[in-house]
Amino acid sequence: MTAGQVAALYGIWVIAVISPGPDLVVVLHRSLIGRRHGVATAVGVVTGIAVWLAAAFAGLAALVRVYPQVMTGLQVAGGLLLASLGVLGLRGWWRARPGAGLADVNPAGPDAPEPTPTAPTPLDPRLPGTDFARGLATNLANPKALVFFGAVLTPFLSGEVPPGQSVVQVAGMITVALVWFCTLAVAASHRRVNERVGRVLPTVDVVVSVLFVAVGVAFVIEALT
Repeated sequence: MTAGQVAALYGIWVIAVISPGPDLVVVLHRSLIGRRHGVATAVGVVTGIAVWLAAAFAGLAALVRVYPQVMTGLQVAGGLLLASLGVLGLRGWWRARPGAGLADVNPAGPDAPEPTPTAPTPLDPRLPGTDFARGLATNLANPKALVFFGAVLTPFLSGEVPPGQSVVQVAGMITVALVWFCTLAVAASHRRVNERVGRVLPTVDVVVSVLFVAVGVAFVIEALT
């Protein structure tokens, strides 16, 4: 590839990476909770990008063009996954709302032994890796990325570029995405941002969760119509 082709490739890639979408929303949302949460989510998102890139190289993008029903299945699954993340977010907000803790008062009385705490659920934010899984799931929920990557990587997939150069270029694309999302996570988790947004974070939780449900349902409807 010439220098001009490489510049055009990365120009398109940068625009695609920084464009608003579920990935951007989930990284910002988790970053408002804390830097560790935001960075872990960003790494999960970029891991999803790497999976779609690998799938495009493996020929899945071409398979989708030949068999559109494959994309339909992927889009329905992705929409349900995205909607599920939104429902889980709404459930977490409902449990954490003011007054919800009143239901946790020991019914046996204040002097009775406290009940054994329940084990955290698989998507409990207290568990290590939850933010990574959330970012990964959010990215993988959008199978349209596969079609885009297949189009962007056409020169690589057609054999016009030596394998070594292909690996270098794709590694560079993944690095660009990682730098962008991690920088976004660090900026959004800054103390001043937290001070301003922290008081309305429950509202942000609700908005983001409702948005995920709406986008997920839209994915399913679009796939089935």
